[in-house]
Amino acid sequence: MNYPIFSSLVNQIETRLASRSVHVDQFRLWNEEKINATGLEIGMDLSDSSRTVKRVVVNLDWDKFREANLAKNLPGMEKHPLLKTDTFTKSNVSPYIDVETIWHIDEQVLYDRLDSAVGNRRIEAASQWMEFINKELSIVLNDGNLITRWHVDIEGDIHGRYVTDMSLISYMQYHLDQFSSLNDIHAYLEQNIQLIFQRTGKIIRIASRTVEKAA
Repeated sequence: MNYPIFSSLVNQIETRLASRSVHVDQFRLWNEEKINATGLEIGMDLSDSSRTVKRVVVNLDWDKFREANLAKNLPGMEKHPLLKTDTFTKSNVSPYIDVETIWHIDEQVLYDRLDSAVGNRRIEAASQWMEFINKELSIVLNDGNLITRWHVDIEGDIHGRYVTDMSLISYMQYHLDQFSSLNDIHAYLEQNIQLIFQRTGKIIRIASRTVEKAA
């Protein structure tokens, strides 16, 4: 096992999610040896708890260089497999986890409220909805380390163009070099998992509150 630290974090996440009343329909650990990378993809179905946000996906990315750097500074990691290889022990890469969170907005909820689907009406309404959400997000998601953007896919039919995928994406990094034990890292990760759920709740409330205005 090349990633005992990351594997312990994955196990902790799986345990915490199992104790929550959430519908996890995707929990995939991946490894890419060619680029010395690994990661975890978590998908949660929100259709039972939200009419506007149908799904949230969390991606955590990690690699052998970060694993080795963190292992060098944690007690009890002297036998870590990556510390036997100079390629990784000589690396000074900061041990941080890249975290991408994707909230998939249900654009059909908006379209069902429109009095017309002709021309660009659906695209204009979707743009308005995103603008309304952005205004409120700037107040509730005021973490300076959090980067957010929208992703949209657009298609067309006999009536005009419309958005088929409307997703809010956030990026941030969990820096782990400040901790002196694996237990401290587990506690930090648990706090951030809770923070993702809190943000999800805020986004659900904002999307539900603004969809009527956009229509």
